[in-house]
Amino acid sequence: MKIINFKYRLIQGFTVIELMLAMAVAAIILAIGVPSFQTFMETNLLASSMNQFIASLAVTRSEAIKRNQRVLLCASEDGRDCAQTGYENGWIIFVDGNANGARNNAEEIIRVNEPLAAGLTLRGNRGCCAHKVSYLASGRIAGIGGSIFLCRYEDTGKSRQIRIIPSGRVRLAPGAAKNCATS
Repeated sequence: MKIINFKYRLIQGFTVIELMLAMAVAAIILAIGVPSFQTFMETNLLASSMNQFIASLAVTRSEAIKRNQRVLLCASEDGRDCAQTGYENGWIIFVDGNANGARNNAEEIIRVNEPLAAGLTLRGNRGCCAHKVSYLASGRIAGIGGSIFLCRYEDTGKSRQIRIIPSGRVRLAPGAAKNCATS
């Protein structure tokens, strides 16, 4: 018969004080990290929305040059017709064959863009950009240049500005809170 020798082993683990200390350190790290992460997410949302619209402007311009005719980007709520609203509800790009600034059923839709994320506005301030941007076959815009502002509803201080110059090129500029409130 074999004799089994049981020795008492010291059971190791964390004490209550060590657990409380670890939780306090974790809480401090979260308190510092979460606001930074939220700022990062907001900045990323603005940048991706801005890039989406700028890419649509580039497509509009390149299609006008490629097709050698007027191509229009306009705000659209239904994905078929132009609307007198902001671009945040979505926009369409189409061939404006009769150059009237509105889509007829016979005019080809090149691209339909979905609305932006909730809490964002994307509005033009004048002339060429208020509700539509029309590119001529030369790649220039029809009319004078203008600006489009991307803003957050809750925080008008966080905004971005797209300037469209008469040559049709796009320039990025810092936004201004006053343009978000009135755009």
